[in-house]
Amino acid sequence: MAEKTLPIMTLAVDPSDLDSGLYPARWWHTEGEKIICDLCPRACALSENDRGFCFVRQNIGGKMALTTFGRSTGFCVDPIEKKPLNHFYPGSSVLSFGTAGCNLGCKFCQNWDISKSREIERLSARALPDEIAEVAAQLGCQSVAFTYNDPIIWSEYAIETSKACHARGVKTVAVTAGYITEQARADFFEHIDAANVDLKAFTEEFYYRITLSHLQPVLDTLKWLKHETDVWFEITNLVIPQANDNDGEFQQMCDWILNEIGPDVPLHFSAFHPDFRMRDRGGTPPETLVRAREIALAAGLKYVYTGNVNDVVRQSTCCPQCQQTLIERNWYQLGKYALRGNRCGNCDTEIAGHFSDKPGNWGQKRLPVDIQSILKNSPLSRPGNTEPQKGPATMQPNQLTQVMELSTDQEQALLQQAAAVVAGTVTHCRPVEIPLGELQDKTVSGAFVSLKRQRQLRSCCGSFGQPLPLGQALQQAAVRAAKDDPRFPPVSPSELAHLDLEVWLLSGLETVPEQGADRIDAVVVGQHGLQIRADGRSGLLLPGVPLDHGWDAEEFLNQTCIKAGLPPTAWKDSGTTLLRFQGISCAASFTELVDLAPEKQAKTILGPREFAQYLQYIQSTVDALLKGQVPSYYCDAVSDTNLQGVALLLSRTGTDEELILSKWALKQTFPMQSTVFSLCQQLAQIISRLNLKSGEFQIKLVLASDPAMHGTLAQNDLLDFDFQQRSLLLIDGQKNAWCHDRDQDTRNLLEAAQQALSCGQPETVQVLSLAVQTTTSRFQIVNRPRAELGTEIRPAGVAGTFYPADPARMNAQLGELFHDQVDAQPWAAAMVPHAGWKYSGKIAARVLNRIQLPSTIIVIGPKHTREGVDWAVAPHQAWQLPGGNLNSDRALAQKLAEQIPGLELDAAAHRSEHAIEVELPLIQRLAPDAKVIGIVIGSGNLPRCEEFAAGLARVIQEMPEPPLLLISSDMNHFATDKENCRLDELALEKMRSLDPEGLLETVREHHISMCGVLPAVIVMKTLQKMGKLNQIEQVGYATSGDVTGDSSRVVGYAGLLIN
Repeated sequence: MAEKTLPIMTLAVDPSDLDSGLYPARWWHTEGEKIICDLCPRACALSENDRGFCFVRQNIGGKMALTTFGRSTGFCVDPIEKKPLNHFYPGSSVLSFGTAGCNLGCKFCQNWDISKSREIERLSARALPDEIAEVAAQLGCQSVAFTYNDPIIWSEYAIETSKACHARGVKTVAVTAGYITEQARADFFEHIDAANVDLKAFTEEFYYRITLSHLQPVLDTLKWLKHETDVWFEITNLVIPQANDNDGEFQQMCDWILNEIGPDVPLHFSAFHPDFRMRDRGGTPPETLVRAREIALAAGLKYVYTGNVNDVVRQSTCCPQCQQTLIERNWYQLGKYALRGNRCGNCDTEIAGHFSDKPGNWGQKRLPVDIQSILKNSPLSRPGNTEPQKGPATMQPNQLTQVMELSTDQEQALLQQAAAVVAGTVTHCRPVEIPLGELQDKTVSGAFVSLKRQRQLRSCCGSFGQPLPLGQALQQAAVRAAKDDPRFPPVSPSELAHLDLEVWLLSGLETVPEQGADRIDAVVVGQHGLQIRADGRSGLLLPGVPLDHGWDAEEFLNQTCIKAGLPPTAWKDSGTTLLRFQGISCAASFTELVDLAPEKQAKTILGPREFAQYLQYIQSTVDALLKGQVPSYYCDAVSDTNLQGVALLLSRTGTDEELILSKWALKQTFPMQSTVFSLCQQLAQIISRLNLKSGEFQIKLVLASDPAMHGTLAQNDLLDFDFQQRSLLLIDGQKNAWCHDRDQDTRNLLEAAQQALSCGQPETVQVLSLAVQTTTSRFQIVNRPRAELGTEIRPAGVAGTFYPADPARMNAQLGELFHDQVDAQPWAAAMVPHAGWKYSGKIAARVLNRIQLPSTIIVIGPKHTREGVDWAVAPHQAWQLPGGNLNSDRALAQKLAEQIPGLELDAAAHRSEHAIEVELPLIQRLAPDAKVIGIVIGSGNLPRCEEFAAGLARVIQEMPEPPLLLISSDMNHFATDKENCRLDELALEKMRSLDPEGLLETVREHHISMCGVLPAVIVMKTLQKMGKLNQIEQVGYATSGDVTGDSSRVVGYAGLLIN
């Protein structure tokens, strides 16, 4: 039996070895002339100087050494939810880092550039365990995460860092595949507080073929973590199309988790995107994740989430007992938080996990960290001083309160340096270094770089709260402003000459002691910037923002709340923390700061020869697919690249007919080859359905990159637009038009795009451009929701949620709502709320009970879903309800669509809409023979409402009996009860004074979230045009707080009768 040696870890390591990243490794033994690694199940046998499969463990002098100790690919502060960990101190910040190498060989690796790295020299500056712990504490991070590549292969580094973190009260997190041996796992996980274990699939075939490893050791690790440790862990399953996405595998995995680990472990189903060597397929369809989650919940797992997709409902934590939302998540941003400690705030059920009394408020920020710069300016704390800073890296009040003063030369140097960094980042060139002199290392509380085009914000990024050397803070802010503002695409080189640049240096953060309305006088517009914190959310606006928009102090406070995702008047609440700060700024146009030499020749995505070869590959791939042959998934003659737009144009030979498949993205890129192959597969199916033969069609290719922003259709900047090399992209909500025509000048091209899109509100239509490479001289790609005629009977969509689905229960509740008998009178119109009957049913019933209902009722409500067209009238003959069908009038619906500009017959918009359906059983109870037309309204403005009202009035005047016009609308959403009542009264007063224009203006000016304001304006304008808007009587008013008893966050409901 070979002798096993387990070196004892010691800090007595040669400093020169540490500088090289060398550290004595554990978990190995000797067999003959080789040493065998006992850390992971690979058991690599290494001769002298050999490295293991992971590449970071090496035989040096007959002993195992870790070669990446104290070496990292970089540090970043992330939300803990990004790991993902949803039940481990939600909302907190985590300092994340990794090294190089990996002990798995996943073909789909999404961190392949570091995990597959064989160049350890790429690792950035030294970061020793004590230094990492110190910086984490300084930044207020609640934990440190070992991530990006699997920490198991650098266990010694992770363990020593964990010890240092625990000494400072900082917790540690491991993001791992769990591929570790039995003898090593106890030593590793002893120092870990939480883990996310990547269960990549549930078949040995997948693990062996796709990851070059085995499934059983991972399952053993999961069972051991559950039954032998106190480590909190969650499981992630990356769902890959055609690899591990079948229902049978989901079922087997969930059954195993339930039986071997239990129902309380959170499970994350995460979307795949093509990466590394697995670019032969597209990303995971969201519906696959939804299906996997439903299987997991049905199996008995309590906490199941979807990831890498925009899905607030399925990323939020719900109580497994009462199903109430406990932690609302929009990506990594927390919203509603209804936990009391670790218990449901509604039914007191215990929720598995680790929770603080209050959630963190880090939000979804990503903060890159230069660890050595921080240490240079803040030496390690003295021994014994181990009190950690809790919460996110937001600046504490009264730190660095002195307002900096700058000379003209210093302002110019700051602007030139920021402009050089922005230009260098955008053009991928090394920026010219502008000496900042004494400012370089001067500590500042915050720095922001703002870019504007035609006085419209183009990007604005920076940091506030972590004291940094000015040079470093400015560098980080400029880089992020150039490419990382999540609200906008990265800045294009073509935009630089049209930008203005502004630099802000911030200081003097202090808490505003005033409360309520007194806070208005505590804010000086032009002097103060604001930061607001409440309910786990925070928002910040710079001192210059209210000046740019002409806001007074009250509107500045409202807009800061909106920036934080809070109700606009949340600043009045006693539980809202308001902070103000000061700043100095300097600004100049980009052309004054940087020499922007024009490009001699436009850059192409592929060389001419490559483009021709790729087009030939596309044609041959489609031909092979049509013949049932196996095509090549990848064109070896062409280098792959990342794109932001691609289209395949199919044209029939000898005709002008064209069919187009396309994909574009503005904020992210996607791989060309896998995307084009996916489009080829779709195109082959279409050609087969059309029964086209070879030679009867042609395929043209469009590649696009480098998006640029040009404002809105109402106010755009297309100066120097190169219509020969760039295409226009117009975006209007869910509609968009992508156009290119080398034979049309810019003005004509814009007019053609506008006409193709049928833009009703030019001020809301975004105008962008994309650089294109194509052989076709023109194309026009228009995408918009398609109206659907649907079925004759519209199925009930919200029965069982907004009102009872059981007929007996529904009738019993209707009996309670219509208990009182009253004398009904004719009314021209009315307004009723559309929340669940529990909240607003009494008011709706009280209103309807007083109306002598005519034979036809037109219900107009807001559109709450993204499905279908923007303005939609239901095309059905009847509405299905639990108590039987209620008739509609399709002929009248058709006439309305013909007479009202922008209104379309569409079933999709009504499929899951509650604004109409909630009223239908109430109407059915009173007038079972009435015919009900349902209309939902999305976006709009006053001119469009006028057009709608004119068309509706014409139709009504031709009807033998005037219909009842029923407005379906709730009032303001989610302010305190007192504030909600105040805001609602402002809107209701405008309605009672018969002022539809004033209603719309008041709602928008005061940020009143009255969802049915447009339907209300339309109905009032319609009656006004018919001379029938003479009287409005308010029947009732209530808030959701009257039912729930919670007055901190309510919705308002009002009932009106209109004659």
